[in-house]
Amino acid sequence: MLLLLLLLLLLLLLLLLLLLLLLLLLLLLLLLLLLLLLLLPQLLLLLLLLLLLLLLLLLLLLLVLLLLVLLLLVLLLLPLPPPPPPPPPPPPPPPPPPPLLLLLLLPLLLLLLLLLLLLLLLPLVLLLLLLLLLLLLLLLLLLLLLLLLLLLLLLLLLLLLLLLLQLLLLLLLLLLLLLLLLLLLYYYYYYYYYFTTTTTTTTIHSDKKRIHTMAATTTYSPYRGACMFYKQPLFLWDFNHNCSCLSPTHIFRSPVMK
Repeated sequence: MLLLLLLLLLLLLLLLLLLLLLLLLLLLLLLLLLLLLLLLPQLLLLLLLLLLLLLLLLLLLLLVLLLLVLLLLVLLLLPLPPPPPPPPPPPPPPPPPPPLLLLLLLPLLLLLLLLLLLLLLLPLVLLLLLLLLLLLLLLLLLLLLLLLLLLLLLLLLLLLLLLLLQLLLLLLLLLLLLLLLLLLLYYYYYYYYYFTTTTTTTTIHSDKKRIHTMAATTTYSPYRGACMFYKQPLFLWDFNHNCSCLSPTHIFRSPVMK
């Protein structure tokens, strides 16, 4: 079909080319006629007219051929009717009866098939059981890890609490030290004020004993910050360059002998 279509198309092209050539010839003849009408006598004009008629006939023939080719193309391109259906095949012959040996072997074959299926299923079941065991182990490991993490968190919290308690104890100790220092400073300044405001001569009463007044007879101490009274190092210097007695049975204060 394709080859026929191609051949018909080639024929159409050739016919079209021939038509074009004939048209060109007609045009040339017309030009010649015009020239001859001007130059030549009447006989030649008749010949030329005959030639023109022949050319026109050829053109008509070519047109008819073109129309025929077009009709062929249309007929080829039109869908062809479907072929008639083939006749039905003859019925198959009846199957032969099965042999008795096969009928006897059928239950055995079925049993073998069941056994094979069971053997195939056993490794699958074992694999599934192993997978389940692995999953259980993984879950247990995860639970253990979670418990360890919780224990670590609890330990961290306990350590933080211990650190906080230690910090609180340190703060309390520092506060106690500050209080002790403040008390020492308070007592120091109190005694300093007391010793600087007493008189130079002090009268001592002790259990109805006789009252004596001690005069200030002092000697300088060999070490800094202390003086001697009757060769007893119980006297300290205060900030007013006075010597004070620290004896348990004497309370005495006197100016420094310079």
